[in-house]
Amino acid sequence: MLILLLWVLVSAGQDLRSQRIDNRLLYPFLLLAVLWLLINAESLAGVSVIDALAGLGCALALTVPGHIKGVLGGGDVKLMAGIGLTVGAMMTLLVIIIAGLLFVLWAVAAARLPRSAQLFLQRHAQGLSSQQGHIAYGPFIFLALAALYTLIRLY
Repeated sequence: MLILLLWVLVSAGQDLRSQRIDNRLLYPFLLLAVLWLLINAESLAGVSVIDALAGLGCALALTVPGHIKGVLGGGDVKLMAGIGLTVGAMMTLLVIIIAGLLFVLWAVAAARLPRSAQLFLQRHAQGLSSQQGHIAYGPFIFLALAALYTLIRLY
């Protein structure tokens, strides 16, 4: 699970800086997740093959339509596919729900930021600035996954 968190953190950081997640970062993890599943008959997080495939299905079913509509980038779809393959269906659904809620909260809050804070975001965290009409989704995926991981570790 820590490998997944680290991968999502690096992906979110790239998304935050450039509003894009490079395939050279996404494909190696997806390949690792698939190979691990095939070799060990369980995911990197220890879920069954069936649950991992259900997680992949959930991730694709809930992100591909957003990509088709132009709301989510292809990197977001692949990032969620990797998460689905690793943590299974229920955790994938929770990540998507929590990330969506965090995204909406940020969009509302960002619209009310003072001009100086908006300029700071444009300069240092381009992905959180809505100047181009798009906000990076990767950081919200990371926050959702990290929150869920923390809750699981606490209980």
